[in-house]
Formats: sequence, C-alpha cells, structure tokens
Amino acid sequence: MSLCMQRKSIRRYEKTPVSDDMLESLLRSAMQAPSAVNQQPWRFVIIKNKDLLEKLSTVSKGAWPLKEAPIGILTVFKDDFKRKEMVPQDMAAATQNILLEATHQGLGAVWIGVYPRAERMDEIKSILNLENGEPFSLIALGHPAEDQTIKPRFDAQRIQVIE
Repeated sequence: MSLCMQRKSIRRYEKTPVSDDMLESLLRSAMQAPSAVNQQPWRFVIIKNKDLLEKLSTVSKGAWPLKEAPIGILTVFKDDFKRKEMVPQDMAAATQNILLEATHQGLGAVWIGVYPRAERMDEIKSILNLENGEPFSLIALGHPAEDQTIKPRFDAQRIQVIE
C-alpha cells in the first residue's frame, strides 16, 4: 500500500521524543517538494518547547493536538520569491511531504491550517516572535497514541472523464 493510502491525521501522541534523525528526514522530504520556478519559498521552525506548544494549541479549534505533541513544525514562507501566486501550492506540497514522511517513519502527524487566516498568522508570529516570513501551516507530530486504521475515501462519483 502506498504512503498516500496509509497517511491519516493523528492527533494523540505518546510521550516518546522524536529522534533528530527522524526530524532531519522529515525536513529533507519537505525540501524535496516541487516549487514553481524552483523558488523553494520555505523555511521551517521546529518547536520542542512545551510552553510554546501549549500556547500554539489555542490559535484555532483544530490546534489542540499541539498541547500533547512532543514536537511541532511551523512552515513559513519567506518574504522574497519569484512567483508569489504559486507560494501556497509550494508550501502545501512541502507540508504534505512532511506528512507522508511521518507516515513512512511510523510517526503520527496532523496538518493544522494557518494560512490565509490573518488572525492565526499574527498570533503565531507573536507567540514565536517571528520577524521574517509568514506562517503557512502547523504540524503536530509524535509517535501515535491512537488507532491508525484508514477509512477509504475513494468516490468514483467525483471523477469526470473527458474523451
């Protein structure tokens, strides 16, 4: 079964730390994502501080998994890029690569939406004292402490074939 078919949003985590090797593998995968004109608009903020994770867990209803996650990853898009209109797609590809690599590593992760919600972006910048770039997504990450059974989502009615 492919990684795409194994990936599931995991919101509860064991206390076991994520190894530095695993973390590096996640970031290598993120940076391997495609980007328009190879602009690679990303940078990544790794959050291990429990107080900061707890504060970040309140930026939206869906951010609560950060409270018990051993690690959080904030994806940030840089201020300088060639194709501004393509940055959201580039950042989404990098975020998805992290989620897929987490699955490959046996980790659990969930994508917490940030961009384009200005109030979330501003609150995150304030909590983390970010001066450069704009927050795109938060990822709560850890060893899964919940059922990883996948529910198939395939729906043939959502497909249109044009010949």
